[in-house]
Amino acid sequence: MKISLLILALIGICSTDPFVDNIRQNYSEKINNQLIQQIRLELEASYLYHAYSQYFSRGDVALPGFAKFFESASKEEREHATMLMDYVNKRGGYISLQNIQYKTMCDTIKQKDSELGFETDACICNFMSHKKDLKKEIVKDTCPEDRATWKNGLWAMQDALVAERYVNSQLLQLHSDADKTDAHLSHILEHHFLDEQVESIKKISDYITQLERVGDGLGEYLFDKSL
Repeated sequence: MKISLLILALIGICSTDPFVDNIRQNYSEKINNQLIQQIRLELEASYLYHAYSQYFSRGDVALPGFAKFFESASKEEREHATMLMDYVNKRGGYISLQNIQYKTMCDTIKQKDSELGFETDACICNFMSHKKDLKKEIVKDTCPEDRATWKNGLWAMQDALVAERYVNSQLLQLHSDADKTDAHLSHILEHHFLDEQVESIKKISDYITQLERVGDGLGEYLFDKSL
C-alpha cells in the first residue's frame, strides 16, 4: 500500500501536465497560448525601444532626450511582459518563452508605416539590426544611405506609434476572446493594459504632430531638450 502511494506521488511530481490544476479555474489552454504570444510581443517591443535608445545615444546622433524616452519605453514594455508572466502563474498556467524576433518587428513597422502614410520604411530599425543585413536593406528599401538626411526624431516616433498600435491591436484581440470566456483576464486587461495603450498612442501621436511642426535641425534639438 505504501509503495503504491509512493508511486502515485512520484507520478504526480513528474506529471507532464503543464497546468497547476489546484490553482487553475476557468483558464483555457487557448488563452494561455495567447498570453504567451502577447508576452513575446511585449518583449519584442522592449527590444525595439532599447535599440532605438542606443541609436539616439550614438555620437553622430546625440539626442539624449530621445534616448531617455525610448529607454523608459523599453522598461515599460518589459514590465508589461513581467506582469503577464506573473498573471499566467497566478492563474495556474505555464510560461513557455519564445524567440525574440527583432527583424520581424522591423518588417511589421515597415508594413504598417505604409498603411498610415509614413515614410520611415523602418530605416532606424533596420540600421540597428545586424550589420550584414544593412547594405541589402538600404539597396532594397528607400532608406537613404546618408543618415544625415534622416528625420531621426520624427521617424523614430512614427515607428513607435506603429509599434504601439500593433501591440494594442493584439491586446484588443486577446481582450475580445477573454471577454467571452474569462472574466478575470478581461478585467485585468481593461484596468492595467488597454487604458495605458490608449494613453501611449495619444502621447506619441502628439509628439509626431509637434515634430512635424518644428522641423529638423534646431526644432528637433529643442524638442529633444523637452524630453
